[in-house]
Amino acid sequence: MDGQSVGRSTAGGTVSRLSLPGAPGFVAGFTRGALTARALDPDLAGRALAEALGVPEAEVVRLSQVHGRATLTFEEPPRERRTSILGTGDAILSSQPDVLLVVASADCVPIVLADPVTGWIAAIHAGWRGTALRVLDAALDALEARGVSLRNLSAAFGPSIARDRYEVGPEVLAALHDAYGVAPEGAVAPGAGGKAFVGVAAFNEAALLGRGLDPARIHRSGVCNAAESDLPSWRRDRPGAGRILTGVVRLPA
Repeated sequence: MDGQSVGRSTAGGTVSRLSLPGAPGFVAGFTRGALTARALDPDLAGRALAEALGVPEAEVVRLSQVHGRATLTFEEPPRERRTSILGTGDAILSSQPDVLLVVASADCVPIVLADPVTGWIAAIHAGWRGTALRVLDAALDALEARGVSLRNLSAAFGPSIARDRYEVGPEVLAALHDAYGVAPEGAVAPGAGGKAFVGVAAFNEAALLGRGLDPARIHRSGVCNAAESDLPSWRRDRPGAGRILTGVVRLPA
């Protein structure tokens, strides 16, 4: 169902479903069109995402994102139709059903995780800085500390900027090489004047594989937000860029 519209809000935006292979009982998706507008209250977009994913009563929980590696955990019982900011960080975890964890992006890599054995879910915001800080590994460490076996996880990548549209300076490539050593195959291509084109999502996928996740349970949407007119891109739109909301929820029993 990747890329398939599953709902339309009164604001005229749509939501696309993300696949979580091997994880029945969980749903994930991301906002498109008017639901990503800079002028739209993100609480309204989050509620529209919940409704389109079939969990209109879910609590929507998001973060004040800072391109770091701090991981926060939502552990209290959810409140119907509440929206809240848990705190400052770039990864959020919960084992509560009917809680939609949301991250915002506009070129950065959104990643959602679900464990059908323990019920834990996670949403991660990984820009190049967070990727160099290995924010995804921080979330995986936190899940392991809570009894999750990483080989049971399903993962999905939301829209992010494709390698061939993301030219960066040597300092970005150096930070990623310091964090990961050799770049994943195909993740880097030469640019002009010492620059390089970088696929940030590929570094995060390599991190998942390196931690033992089953490749068959890792799904990438294949959507480049910078190439899609109904998705925002900071590289393309600059200060006028809106935000894609990507979320995951464990369905109530």
